[in-house]
Amino acid sequence: MFIQFYYGGKPVSQVTTARPEGCRLFVGPLSGEKYGTESLESIRFPSANCVASERQRHITKKLFGHLERGILLHSNRHGIYIKRLCQGRVFWSGNCMPYKDRPTKLERDEVVKIFDTNQYIRDFQQCCASQLRPPDGRVTLCFGEEFPDATPVHMKLIIVQIEQVGLKQLMDNSLKSYNATSSHSLPDPQMDPVQRLIPDPCTTHQRAFYRETPQITV
Repeated sequence: MFIQFYYGGKPVSQVTTARPEGCRLFVGPLSGEKYGTESLESIRFPSANCVASERQRHITKKLFGHLERGILLHSNRHGIYIKRLCQGRVFWSGNCMPYKDRPTKLERDEVVKIFDTNQYIRDFQQCCASQLRPPDGRVTLCFGEEFPDATPVHMKLIIVQIEQVGLKQLMDNSLKSYNATSSHSLPDPQMDPVQRLIPDPCTTHQRAFYRETPQITV
């Protein structure tokens, strides 16, 4: 997963996860033994000292006090899953949102699928076929504030955006190939160029883009 941190709408850090088991985003002690997350990659929230506004910096640090236990993230070829451990409220947006017109809150200690890879590929194919803008392949997490709502995302105190690295690379390559094909010939109505490049995620003999691991069970 490719993870980006934003404070007050400004990027402060980014990291690409390495462990197939997933990761824990947290504030506080490094050890995950207390929460049974030793096998997960540990990623701390960046320090709020980089926030220029003194008031915003103070509020962000105060919010950190409710995020000590953090959240757990896991990605595989089916999608992205999350489990909220912290006391602080966490809201999210992604292609698995039950509602598009109201804030979506994560319940504590509940495993939730926040991104569906297969659904994204289908939406991506439809957009390419209709020459529309591709859908956003990122998941957005907002800590301590309701989201999405009338307040623009760049005005939120703490935003974390997550993307599947393999899927992003696949989509970028598919778009390049699709544009090159479209500029030289009409698309084959029987098989869209993008469909030729994207393996069927349900076919077992295709190479998996994400190693299969159990869902978060901690």
